[in-house]
Amino acid sequence: MMTYERPDVRILCTLHAFWDRCLSKQSEAPAGADWRAKKITDFIDSHPGKVGWNLDDLCKQLGLAVSGRQARRVFRRAMRIGFKEYLKKSRLGFAAEQLKATTTVPIKAIAADAGYERTAEFGRSFKRLFLLSPTEFRTVWGKNTL
Repeated sequence: MMTYERPDVRILCTLHAFWDRCLSKQSEAPAGADWRAKKITDFIDSHPGKVGWNLDDLCKQLGLAVSGRQARRVFRRAMRIGFKEYLKKSRLGFAAEQLKATTTVPIKAIAADAGYERTAEFGRSFKRLFLLSPTEFRTVWGKNTL
């Protein structure tokens, strides 16, 4: 006869450590990295919800004399992460900071500030990265800081 044993669940770290692991800042380009990748990351980090997905437009806006395709290659080689993945993590990190800081702003407004047009898409992306929905994240973070 087989008996069911409940799995052992352990908390491996604090909420702050989890936060740092999920959203480790990748804006630190490795030594000797291409200056163009650094310029792109600096712009994304200073305008988290305002940068669009089109790298061609971003290169024109920053005055970089490269195509979007070449910029994608330069960015991946220098940062060891793709442009869209970096941009998505930056947007979601910005949204998570907003969720941590405010409890009265609607999630729909935070999603819009982070550059998402649809709240459902924001919720799915947020849950993929943080393993919590935005509402659950706000609740957990609020309980932890009290």
